[in-house]
Amino acid sequence: MHNVVNTLRTQLHHTAGVFTTRVVQHLRDGRRLVFLSRRVRKALPPLHLASDGSEIAAARVANPWLQLWAPRRLSWWIAVLFICGSACFAVGSFAANWPQQLPAWLGVGSVINGVFFVGSLFFTGAAWLQLLEAINGDVADIAVSTGAEARSWRWFSWKPHNAGYSASLVQLVGTLLFNFNTGDAMITGLAWADEELLVWAPDVIGSLCFLVASYLGLLEVSHRFWSWQPRQLSWWIVLLNMLGSIAFMAAAVFAFFVPATGNPDWLWGANFFTLIGALCFLLASYLLLPELFGAEAKPGAVSACR
Repeated sequence: MHNVVNTLRTQLHHTAGVFTTRVVQHLRDGRRLVFLSRRVRKALPPLHLASDGSEIAAARVANPWLQLWAPRRLSWWIAVLFICGSACFAVGSFAANWPQQLPAWLGVGSVINGVFFVGSLFFTGAAWLQLLEAINGDVADIAVSTGAEARSWRWFSWKPHNAGYSASLVQLVGTLLFNFNTGDAMITGLAWADEELLVWAPDVIGSLCFLVASYLGLLEVSHRFWSWQPRQLSWWIVLLNMLGSIAFMAAAVFAFFVPATGNPDWLWGANFFTLIGALCFLLASYLLLPELFGAEAKPGAVSACR
């Protein structure tokens, strides 16, 4: 971490609503260190700005888009688990709508439900690690005196003013609800009311949690309630998560009418939107890997930090 002892002039905390999303350290020589909430959470270094506001380029990993192996970093495990979970949901929903395109055993209802359940477990594992990442990587913990201070690992904490923490906590609740949703779906012979209570209710509430979490992630990256940053990798990650959450919510709406009407079109629609959402999450999960290695669509884009 950067040692700015005896060189730090001021430190400013910038907020979006109630959330602290970045900390800017103004050094005596005019340079600035910009600690962004998401970058701190991902254990990435701060942005280093010269006195004229231009970014001082940091050392970068060669070909970050092709880097796939970093098992000693928590963010890597988060990405891998989200990739596995998204892939399971994509396979399950595709198999449900187009079983003729896959091996016969994969088109069996019990197998499809099992694939969804396994995917939900991957999601929960990733969400739990993501929460730990947020607990131990809070931008508000940046110390005034040194720019950073060593802290012991924490398993639990309450950080309501950290957007990344709030997003991770809400998403963890959503994944746990998906565990119930997909697990209960494997129970056969449920009455209509039981199916709505045990399968649909956790589905729609879990989808709502994902939607809230994805917006909080967008707020964290935007440093305000909305932004347009198509040249920033982190912005694309949270936007894809938002689109995936919207698709999951649409799938939950379609699923509500399946038991009541028995119309296969509603079931097809639910699986279709689940597939769209899973593909969005899958792409966003992959993009976590190049982000981990410092990739940005436009390395010098720091206008939001000024």
